Amino acid sequence: MKKELFCITVALSFIAGVIFLPMALVLWSHLKGVPSRYQEKREAMSFFYHTMNSLFEGTYNPKEGSVSQEFLERLKEYEPQLGGKCKLFVVDSTHGYYECVAFFPSGNMFRLAVARRDGRWKLTALHPQDWDRSWREILHYYHVEHDSD
Repeated sequence: MKKELFCITVALSFIAGVIFLPMALVLWSHLKGVPSRYQEKREAMSFFYHTMNSLFEGTYNPKEGSVSQEFLERLKEYEPQLGGKCKLFVVDSTHGYYECVAFFPSGNMFRLAVARRDGRWKLTALHPQDWDRSWREILHYYHVEHDSD
């Protein structure tokens, strides 16, 4: 009888652990203040759009330090043709780092990074991308045959 009671107790403990452990881990992460991947991505994208809006409107304060000097210089170079707005797509990410592509109404596209440094978000590495090259890479990646013309 004691052996059966022990087996039932072990089985119930195992089932309770399988059910309640994931819930406890989620609750613990919320209490600890660890942002979920979705929350962090949303925060990074919100930072990007807020910063780009202030850059285009001329209200960005360089003393904030939330945009790298390289990013500012490249943006200033292309700004007259960009159209003052853009759409961001996250290409790859790890915790605190988002590699993205920004598409502008002018047809320009840029690769950039939104990274958390010292607890703050920062825009870095604004690099223009070639549409034709990107298209060829996509076709090659998906094994699509195309004419060389």
